Amino acid sequence: MSDFRYSLGDIPMAVYTFIEKHSWQGKTVIPFCAHEGSGLGSTVRKLSSACEGAKFEDGLAVQGAKAQNSRDAAKKTVETWLTRLGF
Repeated sequence: MSDFRYSLGDIPMAVYTFIEKHSWQGKTVIPFCAHEGSGLGSTVRKLSSACEGAKFEDGLAVQGAKAQNSRDAAKKTVETWLTRLGF
């Protein structure tokens, strides 16, 4: 059973289940999401706790409405983020 408490705006419990079944030692985690106002919220803090031993890179949160209605702007945001990360 998970030690994590789920809250609105959190990642799905299925993801926590996946996280708990794997070793994160020496891995790199780069969080990203679409949202409607919460951004990454407390997700990075929760993931940092759940993915013990992982290195975290800067995440990205794109507002869902922007991704849906301003696709070119959203694409540029993602491309800029990926370039900054070295991809």
